[in-house]
Amino acid sequence: MRKATLLLVVIGIVMMASSVFATDARLSAFGYGAKYISDANNMIYTPVAALSYKNQVQFELGNYTGGGATPFGQWGLFNLGLGENLVIGAAVRRTDGQIFSIANDMGTTSPNPGINLWGAYNLGSVKLGLGVYRASYGEKQTDNTNNTDNEYKSSVLSIRASAGMDILGGVAATSFNVDLNGLSAEAKNSSNQTYTDETTGGMEIGFKFRAFLPATDNVKIVPAIAFSTFSHSREINDYSGNVTDFGDYTNMNLDIGCAVNTQILDDGVVSVGVGMNMLNIKDELVSTAKTEDKTLTLPQLSISTEIPTTDWLYLRTGISKSFGSITHTENDIDSVMSFNETNTVFASFGAGIKFHDFNLDLTFADDDLFEGFWFLSGRTVNAVQLSASYNWE
Repeated sequence: MRKATLLLVVIGIVMMASSVFATDARLSAFGYGAKYISDANNMIYTPVAALSYKNQVQFELGNYTGGGATPFGQWGLFNLGLGENLVIGAAVRRTDGQIFSIANDMGTTSPNPGINLWGAYNLGSVKLGLGVYRASYGEKQTDNTNNTDNEYKSSVLSIRASAGMDILGGVAATSFNVDLNGLSAEAKNSSNQTYTDETTGGMEIGFKFRAFLPATDNVKIVPAIAFSTFSHSREINDYSGNVTDFGDYTNMNLDIGCAVNTQILDDGVVSVGVGMNMLNIKDELVSTAKTEDKTLTLPQLSISTEIPTTDWLYLRTGISKSFGSITHTENDIDSVMSFNETNTVFASFGAGIKFHDFNLDLTFADDDLFEGFWFLSGRTVNAVQLSASYNWE
């Protein structure tokens, strides 16, 4: 009797914990294979996808790693249908854009979490979507006694245009984004001399494409392509007018893959994907040794499943494995390191719980299976991600 009571308490705790999170947790459970499965979060980067998720509110409370740390990755969205063909939506507390990693690398303050706004319209066989994202931070300090000024700004602005279309009996969607990232610090001393530290460039251009093409009644072929390029540099102009450049960086990322998605048990899916990823990072500053790092991942294998066990409980898993090489070039000398993750096959696990129009999602690290969740084991290294969403007509 005590064991049965304990089991019910544990189940209740898990269900209550999962009631405060949403679909970030669903995608995390699929691992690499998440890019082959449609999800509400797709509307963040491909606004036209909002037409498929009308009248939804969603809460993401992020990842909890124990030890009393504040969870990270917290944000929320709503997506509202206005008639049959128009949707508008917004997301708050998002941290999209290269500026967040740039500020972290420079040891400076990142923008406050920003806001996304989007809209999409259905024209029939063609759908159009447009989104904008903005995040910023600024501070200014003036000391009238010493006659000094200090000002700091960091920001990102992103424009995202997308289109969807009916093709080959299925559907396809594309998106194109332009991001403008910027960071600047300025100090003025009592002699009215100015010191500046700022990034230049900071533009990212990206493209995404994905299609769901039926091969049979229960099988779909899912090709997916993503490409982005980003460049920036850092320049310091000191009080004496001396200019120093730190890096002239260019990043290029290409991700190509294709999966076979098989529908099982009505709402379930098994997705088997294979792909490749190429990341190229260059520092082409003339005054220093030019360097280049090429990371080629080929193949990138994934198996993702979502299986309904009842009409209210879904189980999810994702298994991913990669092979590839890293080539570092400096002064025209190459060094190559191969990797095949011989000791690691990335595995992820999760569950979804449905209560009518409510959807609760939970993803947990594999060590939770052996050690128990943090509220049972007391371990502070467990990573738990939870999500919650609500749909209405």
